[in-house]
Amino acid sequence: MGQGEAGGVEASASVMKSANCAGGKRLRAIPGRMAWMAQVLMLLACFGFQTELPETIASADQNSAADAGYVGSKACSQCHRSIYESFSRTDMGRSMSEITPTLLERIPTSASIVDSRLNRHFEISGRDNNLYQSEYATQSDGKDVFRETRKLDWIIGSGANGSGAIVKQNDFLFEAPLSFYTKPQRWALSPGYEFGDYGFNRPVLPACISCHSGQPRPVLDGNGRFQEPPFVELAIGCENCHGPGLSHIAAAHMGDPTDSIANPGKLSPWLADNICMSCHQTGDARVLRAGKTYRDFRPGAELNDTLSIFLVPFSRQSAPKDDLLEHYLSMRLSQCYLKSGGRLGCISCHDPHLQPSPQEAPAFFRRKCLACHTEKSCAVPLSLRSHKTPPDDCAGCHMPKRDVMVISHSVLTNHRIVAEAEEPFPEVAFHMTTPQLPDLVQLSANPAKQDAPEPLTLLQAYGQVMLAHPEYRARYWSVAEQLKAAQPDNVQVLEALANKAIQGKNAEGSEQAIRYLEDAILHGATNPADFEELAELLVASKRQTEAVDVLRQGMQLAPYHAELYRLSATIDFALDKMQEACEVASQGGQRFPQDDAIRALRNRCATASGTGP
Repeated sequence: MGQGEAGGVEASASVMKSANCAGGKRLRAIPGRMAWMAQVLMLLACFGFQTELPETIASADQNSAADAGYVGSKACSQCHRSIYESFSRTDMGRSMSEITPTLLERIPTSASIVDSRLNRHFEISGRDNNLYQSEYATQSDGKDVFRETRKLDWIIGSGANGSGAIVKQNDFLFEAPLSFYTKPQRWALSPGYEFGDYGFNRPVLPACISCHSGQPRPVLDGNGRFQEPPFVELAIGCENCHGPGLSHIAAAHMGDPTDSIANPGKLSPWLADNICMSCHQTGDARVLRAGKTYRDFRPGAELNDTLSIFLVPFSRQSAPKDDLLEHYLSMRLSQCYLKSGGRLGCISCHDPHLQPSPQEAPAFFRRKCLACHTEKSCAVPLSLRSHKTPPDDCAGCHMPKRDVMVISHSVLTNHRIVAEAEEPFPEVAFHMTTPQLPDLVQLSANPAKQDAPEPLTLLQAYGQVMLAHPEYRARYWSVAEQLKAAQPDNVQVLEALANKAIQGKNAEGSEQAIRYLEDAILHGATNPADFEELAELLVASKRQTEAVDVLRQGMQLAPYHAELYRLSATIDFALDKMQEACEVASQGGQRFPQDDAIRALRNRCATASGTGP
């Protein structure tokens, strides 16, 4: 550090003591354990570095330690302007945005969709620089059965394949029924809405938003509840791949930024791929480690310390056919990866700071291929390759795009690099389990370690996997029984024990399940399914009044879960508690106007009161 810089530090320290530097007044309101962040930011401000003190730090000590040190991409841009501007044009850099006049110029703001299977009408409309979605149903005479119109608060997705929309209701965020699809340039039902009408009540969950947004603030197990503000940074940003930037900024201005932030290009291929794997590898189960949130993962650390990803082993008769968001697995099973000894990684081919245009992509990725291969590596003569469209496109032949069956109008690139289109899976694909875990593949585990997962992690993995693979249900129960004595108050353990008890389909099993679910709720369960299941068991045991109490408790934790209202009103009707039933039905009708069953309950109330439906 030079003499002038040292003098600047001393002067800045002096100014900070007197609290006259920029932000000094705000520092006094900052809780103690966040004060160190404010002190560094103030020091940088005294150097003339324009870094805003995040409102979430200044306002309250409500963030977890996982949020400490994040400053936002705009702070990074002051030293890395060209990278920031280039990244902001990539799909990741545009993963989420506000509704702006510029955005409204790029997409249709008027559309009308009829879904005859759901018997629903949907409309898109724009006015006063805002975008609205409506859902309604009509009677045979054309009159509305119901109509709900909501202003869209955010657009989620870059538009590479399409973009969804998010609406805010009090402290909750929900997906909107319609999404915009880029290829056909039109609005259509959002993915998943082909299975049922969720209206504007499909919650945005932490597992999803953590990969689609830069710094979201969901409440874990909050059923769509978010802290205020819901986002510190909307789009994926610098710190998602490099980690918190505050220490790096401070170190840079003190003259030595070396090793003060994660640089994926300097990490081992395994650790660098862990960063990408956190969002680009789904698997059959994704399990947060006990006490962790999605924000706890730090680039440069092992993903498995925060989040474990599991696969059901596949055989030659059940080789994977769907590689949607299975990019790491696909790459790992390619000959390029295997023959590189694992040195090939995601950033061997992808530059996260730069996304080539569709016209530039063939030549861009061809250069990446030629880093390992030569012109003579390709068996197809250059004269033939040159006459294809686009010409000499390595990725187009060896990583062909295909339609995504589960998301309409969408395509993806197959990341298993193949010599020929029908190339079989390599032998290693059928030997990915370990002696420590013979029935699941723990894809996030370091290949050099392959430690067995903790029993509680394995319990949750089996619980997720068994939904599509019922043969894992017995293993789910077995692990729960192993954990029963050591963790009798654990919610996941109690849920598993209840699941096992119910299978007996007898009075004794039902009573056991009731006790387990009551204990789970007592110890903090928030899953609406627990409240539903317990209520149904209580009704079957002729304990209807207790069932209603359970459902009301569930409504407090998950106020936008329609089934809780349906069950509660139905039970109250059975108990001849008309006033209570109609109050719940009325509240449910306001929150779920699209729900036919709740509407029928409201009509029943109207008929009983003589006012008609």
